[in-house]
Amino acid sequence: MPEVITFDEAINATKDKDRTLLVGNGFSAKYFAYKTLLAASGIAEGSALRNVFDALQTVDFEKVVRAIENAAIVEAAYGHEERAADLRKDAQKVREALVQAVKATHPAHREDLDYGSSAAFLRHFNTVFSLNYDLLLYWTILEETKLRDGFGLGTQIGRFLGPFREDAHCAVYNLHGGLHLFADKDGEIIKALHTGEGVVATIADTIERKQRLPVYVAEGTSRQKMHKIEAMTYLRHCYAKLRENAANVFIYGHSADENDEHVYRAIFESGVKHVFFGIYQPNPDKLKLLDGQLAKYQKVWGKGTKYEFYDSESAKVWDA
Repeated sequence: MPEVITFDEAINATKDKDRTLLVGNGFSAKYFAYKTLLAASGIAEGSALRNVFDALQTVDFEKVVRAIENAAIVEAAYGHEERAADLRKDAQKVREALVQAVKATHPAHREDLDYGSSAAFLRHFNTVFSLNYDLLLYWTILEETKLRDGFGLGTQIGRFLGPFREDAHCAVYNLHGGLHLFADKDGEIIKALHTGEGVVATIADTIERKQRLPVYVAEGTSRQKMHKIEAMTYLRHCYAKLRENAANVFIYGHSADENDEHVYRAIFESGVKHVFFGIYQPNPDKLKLLDGQLAKYQKVWGKGTKYEFYDSESAKVWDA
């Protein structure tokens, strides 16, 4: 059975070496209800709107809104203006459902959380990659972690800053986008700022009133996720940076499931020498499962990459 070390032991083993962090849902689980936003949206099973999600085989609100609005254009072209108007109303209902889902699953205000231990955790790392689309990482990096997200050369317009620039200093990469990230009229990525009533309020207002949806990847399979990543310059850039990373990789709050196989392919093909995988409440069954999964990735993509396990609770990421 593989040995499980503590987080401090893993940090000491990489003393004076560059470290990269990859975070998954477990990073946010204490504060963010990481079920699908669709499940929290209030769109009922069997309803016409839910049937559109099912027919398109997606949980992507933007994809559904776009399909309904395209259907409205067709109906109007055929002279069915009343039907077109109903479809446009349905598209707005989907946007409003996303707002409801965000408010139902996410803390409303940054000030409600204690970031002391999470900020201390992040300070061990030079670069952070995130698979999450909630705001917990965004809020934590505001706590003097010296991590930058590539928007520093942008211009503030209202409650947004941007666009993201590849030549700006960046050490935080949102591999699957984020609720705070939107595309502007030119397709450039801008981020909601923590100003006024807060980021969550800005997100809700932008979705509901301005009818723009955030950029995030919520697809079910690795192939579907890669399809969306490849379709957007910002997401492609983040993924390319993961493939280029050569620092020791710490993984926290992730299960190594095949629905994120593209992530592990990027890590193991990058040539990184050592992966430290955080395991929550380790037991023989979990260790056997994860060891088998990582061994498969290692065999297929990264024979020169070693991995070992650390107890993720020992990292004390959200200790009060």
